[in-house]
Amino acid sequence: MKKPKFLCSRCKKIEGKEVFMIEKHDMLICPRCKTSLIMTEKSPLPRYEENWRRNAEEVFPLLRPPLHLHGLPNPRLFFLYEDCYHTLLVGRYNASIVLMGVLLEALMKERIWLKLGINLRQAYGACLKKIKDEKLMRIEDIKFLRRFKDEVRNPYQHADESQIVQGIGLVPVWPIEFKGKPTLEKLEKGFKDIKSGRLKPQLMPADSPIIRPIVKQTYDRKHATDLFNQVYDFLLIARARYFKQEEYAEHHKKFGNMARKS
Repeated sequence: MKKPKFLCSRCKKIEGKEVFMIEKHDMLICPRCKTSLIMTEKSPLPRYEENWRRNAEEVFPLLRPPLHLHGLPNPRLFFLYEDCYHTLLVGRYNASIVLMGVLLEALMKERIWLKLGINLRQAYGACLKKIKDEKLMRIEDIKFLRRFKDEVRNPYQHADESQIVQGIGLVPVWPIEFKGKPTLEKLEKGFKDIKSGRLKPQLMPADSPIIRPIVKQTYDRKHATDLFNQVYDFLLIARARYFKQEEYAEHHKKFGNMARKS
């Protein structure tokens, strides 16, 4: 049974050309104008896999070498590190940045448990205060954790888009205005005016609600790899400074094998 063929309605209506769309995964794509349609009856998984692979190939060279359990022999921290790493590889930048905060919070809780025998169940800020009050880390490491909390962890944890993009300032926006009812022809003319330079951009504040989510997506993509590498470096420093084997031996000698207490 032959598969039905579909003409690109955009090419037919705008240019008067009959161009058949090509099926790729769960999409129909016009080879001429790249207009695409989703076929909801097909699984999107192959398309996701292709996008994940392409993104991973772009991001992988920018990241520190992957860690393995023998290089970070603390399952509590290692599995959270993998969550950050693999989420970043598939292009979920916001999720990866949120998870970096979770990883650093878990690192502080592990340090508190190791030195004090306390399983602190409070959030990032309370853990950092305990670390500082008890002098469980060096001052430069406490400063890193505090800066990450204020500049990254808090705005991302609370989805505060305005705070995340507030330092960007103004961004160019090309407003396409329609007289009367929007049509495909009017939209096409707007795109042509943008490409030709006839339609000039307007500058808008990056934290304007109408464009803020799009600006943040671009910002996340640009900064997530750098943030990950900073957290990665801090993780290795912390491993060497604060999670030595002799400290675990001292912990077990002092607190025994009791379950972690609050």
